[in-house]
Amino acid sequence: MQSLFDTVEKSEVFVEPFPHVVIRDALDERLCNQLIDEFPNINTITQNTQFASNERFSYPAQDVFANPEISELWKSFIQLHTSDRFLHQFATLFEDQIRQYYPEFEQEIGEIAALKGGVRKMDDFSKADVLMDAQICINAPVTAKPEPIKQAHVDRRQVLFAGLYYLRHPDDHSTGGNLEIYRFKSGNPYGFEGQFIDDRYVERVKTVNYERNVLVLFLNSIHSLHGVTLRSVTDSPRCFVNLIGEVKQPLFDYRPYEERKNLIRRFTQKLRDRGLLDKR
Repeated sequence: MQSLFDTVEKSEVFVEPFPHVVIRDALDERLCNQLIDEFPNINTITQNTQFASNERFSYPAQDVFANPEISELWKSFIQLHTSDRFLHQFATLFEDQIRQYYPEFEQEIGEIAALKGGVRKMDDFSKADVLMDAQICINAPVTAKPEPIKQAHVDRRQVLFAGLYYLRHPDDHSTGGNLEIYRFKSGNPYGFEGQFIDDRYVERVKTVNYERNVLVLFLNSIHSLHGVTLRSVTDSPRCFVNLIGEVKQPLFDYRPYEERKNLIRRFTQKLRDRGLLDKR
């Protein structure tokens, strides 16, 4: 089976504002069409639960392999994209950027050219350097006032790479649900509230539209700011595969970049303690 990375060259890796690829027509038309035709129904992905407007559901590889209702094509696709083959393709494409962003990576995690992969929730770090998942995902139909899916944020600190492969159905005539790529206005990290960043601290660099057969995947770091735009009211789910590779320990720390907020909080508390500020 064809991998999403089979035709991607290192020259296609964008380095600004953080390392990423955007690959259009990532798979041949026949395979893409088959994946869309055999995309699991919404009740499978939601596990027959009630859902809110635009709610996100992710069906992990572990469940895909165990569910006889998922087609063999989809099982093979998910297996490939949680395999050593896919991990080695990622590592080959992004090896220079991994070393640049994480100089101690090979000492702490493993040699980039020889990384061993496993499947999240099925394997563990005793035998794998990177645990991967390829989740079959939807955002539910939009039935209420549209709202952004996610504001600017970075992914969890243990995530090495993250990607989205869009499988938009031809009957989906909605707008929005696009991935937006941001950078810090100052060029340096600041303004974090957990994983999220207020819009006033960032500027949009690129928009990757929610279109069929498009892959966007990035090296995760403190600079890997991204978000998802609101979707119009629609009966169609937003369909995609969520690709994840995570390591055993955090790769970066955004907490020091909350320091300004923490300093203000401590200073304000000192004023209150001294009776110089209303204690409300």
